[in-house]
Amino acid sequence: MPSGRMSRRGFLRSLAGAALSSAAGSSLAGAATRPVEEALPPLATMPTIGPVSQAAKSVVADVRAAEVIAGLKLHEQLVLELIEEGLQIATGTRSARDAWHKLIKPDDVVAVKFNHVGARELRTNEVFAAQMVASLGRAGIAPERIMLVEVPPSVARNLKTRPCVFGWSGGKVSFGSGEEELAAFLQEVTAIVNVPFMKTHNIAGMSGCLKNLSHALIRRPALYHADACSPFVGDILALPQIRSKLRVHVVNAIRAVMDGGPEPSPDSIWPHGGVLVSTDPVAADSVALEIINEQRAGKGLEPVGGAQAVIPHVRAAAARGLGTDDQDYIDWIGPRRF
Repeated sequence: MPSGRMSRRGFLRSLAGAALSSAAGSSLAGAATRPVEEALPPLATMPTIGPVSQAAKSVVADVRAAEVIAGLKLHEQLVLELIEEGLQIATGTRSARDAWHKLIKPDDVVAVKFNHVGARELRTNEVFAAQMVASLGRAGIAPERIMLVEVPPSVARNLKTRPCVFGWSGGKVSFGSGEEELAAFLQEVTAIVNVPFMKTHNIAGMSGCLKNLSHALIRRPALYHADACSPFVGDILALPQIRSKLRVHVVNAIRAVMDGGPEPSPDSIWPHGGVLVSTDPVAADSVALEIINEQRAGKGLEPVGGAQAVIPHVRAAAARGLGTDDQDYIDWIGPRRF
C-alpha cells in the first residue's frame, strides 16, 4: 500500500485512538506539572475490527513475467500464459476454459475493448489481441462471436473476428451528470471484456479499467473531463446498457506509463511485464494505482492522487456501487511471477 494511504481498518484504529486520547486528556485537568510519560501511558492493546470475510472481497490477480518483453518484441506464448493464469486466479477456476465459461454465456457476442490511445508507443495491443482471441477460442468462443474494439482493422481481418460496428445509435441516454448517444456496438454485443492499458492521465489522474470504457462509449467525451472526470466515469458505466454487459477486466500492463498521458512519452514508459485481472474494475484500478505509484516513488516522483493516493473518478465509481477501493475488501493476489 502506498505510503500515506490509510485503509478502512487503519482509519477505524485512528478514530479509536483519538477517542481514547481525548478521554485520557479530560481526566488530567490540573495535572500539567506531571510528566507526559506518566499522564499518557502507552496502550497495551490496539483496538481492531474482525477479519473481513473472503467472500466479501474483490479478487485482483497480479501476474508478471519479465521474460515476456525482449526489446521491442513480446513473447507471444508467455502473453497467453499471463492472461490465462490471471483469469484462473480472478475467477477461482482450474483452467482458463473454465474461467471463460464462468464469465461468458454460450450465446454471448463478446466485445473485447482495447485502448488505441498510446497503442503506437506501447506496441502491445496487436499481440495481446491475438492471444485474447486464442484464449477465447480454446474455450469454444468462435472468432465470429468476438468483436475487437479499438484495434486496427487489419488485426480483426487477420484474426477473422466479427467486424467492428462504428458510430453511435439510438437517442440520447441520461446518466445523471449528462446525456449522450452511446456507441453503436453496444446494441450488437452482449458481453464486454475490458482490456485497458495501465497508465497515468494528465486530467483524470489515471486511465485504467474505468476510464478505458466510460469516455469511449459516449459520443462527446470532451464534455466530461471537468473535475478530473468525476463523477462522469462512474455515472456512465452505471448505465444498464453498459453495466449489465461487463464481465471481466484484463489490464494490459506489459508496458505501462508512470507519468503524463494519455499519450505517453518514451521516458514515461516502463517494461512492467504483467497483467492484472479482476471482475471488479474499481479494485483493479486501485491496485494499478499502487503499482504506478511504487514505480513513481523509485523515480523520485510524487504519488498520483496526492498523499492519500485518491483518484476522484475511481472514488466516485466506488460510491456509485461499481466496485470497491477499500483496501480491506480487496484480495490482491500476487505478484505471481513466472
